[in-house]
Amino acid sequence: MDFLYIISYDIEDGLGKTMECLDFQTIFPYNELYIPLEFSNGRHTSERGALMNFTDLKYVIEIDKCGSISLAAKNLYVAQSNLSRAVKELEQEFDIVIFKRTPKGVITTREGQRFLRHAKEIQYQVNSLTNAYSDFNDRGVSLKISVPRASYITDVFSDYLTTLNDEENMRIHYCETNSSRTIQNVLDYHYDIGIIRYNVMHEGYYLSLFKLKDLSYRLILEFDYLLLTSKDSIIADKHIRSDSDLEGCIEVVHGDERLPTGDYIDLTDNDREERYQKKVIYIYERGSQFEILSTVPNTYMWVSPVPEKTLERFGLIQMRCGSYAKYMKDVMIFKENHVQKKYEKQLIDRLREKTREFGCYF
Repeated sequence: MDFLYIISYDIEDGLGKTMECLDFQTIFPYNELYIPLEFSNGRHTSERGALMNFTDLKYVIEIDKCGSISLAAKNLYVAQSNLSRAVKELEQEFDIVIFKRTPKGVITTREGQRFLRHAKEIQYQVNSLTNAYSDFNDRGVSLKISVPRASYITDVFSDYLTTLNDEENMRIHYCETNSSRTIQNVLDYHYDIGIIRYNVMHEGYYLSLFKLKDLSYRLILEFDYLLLTSKDSIIADKHIRSDSDLEGCIEVVHGDERLPTGDYIDLTDNDREERYQKKVIYIYERGSQFEILSTVPNTYMWVSPVPEKTLERFGLIQMRCGSYAKYMKDVMIFKENHVQKKYEKQLIDRLREKTREFGCYF
């Protein structure tokens, strides 16, 4: 595995020495660490380097995420004055301005962005090291994964959870969201791995983004979208090959599907994905889609393969639509320096087995 190296300074003689740190207590016995001078934007801070409280590091990362000190304080359950003081002390210690105050919140400065890149990297390395040794000592299950709203992934995840009943400790975060949020989750080190979905016509954009952001990726599944509708729908027996075949029906879509630029993927000019349907229901979570499809007449949705038990439960069918359907990819992403935990590997192995039913490209 990759080890985290922290530059420490002897208080008596000021001589720098490099430690190969093997556990959290060795790295931060008093929740503090010394940051070498090169992290201080090239400016002289002190002969011993800058002393940073690791909690302060967490504070500024959350402020950057929220764009507001008050909102960050609320999320962290910390007094706003404590966060303001932490920012002020860090700015004085490193002789930089991390945030620019505005009436609407704070904006991270350019030198602040550079500082935060180092801060997030340190936070990630510490968390990875801690998790790796937690796994080694069998202290419990710790897993954070961000995924698209896909029934086949949820089905695998639910089955996987049943194997963890004997674990004494468990901390699992499973976030169903859009691709943009998943990318941000991984980049901000909130989630260990993510799975995103995109139309192959946007693949060049995503691959460039992965390279720019130092993200590794692995193809999970590529597939034609299937049309999901009720067995009683007027299109249940149709061969859907064009927009006119769906005339009079209501399309159900997830309303927050955007490119990382913020553009809605169905609102681009002169693009095949410009939405044809006049009747559209926008939803923002997966649970309600099956109820809507099964109870609202003549509704449909474009989806990845849905497990048979889910189709039977809600009285739905999924239909292949040939070249009319969009060609999609589900891709797993993670930071290039990510150390895979054994529980991640177990889940991914199960996902690999499931996708073989549809055509696996692991």
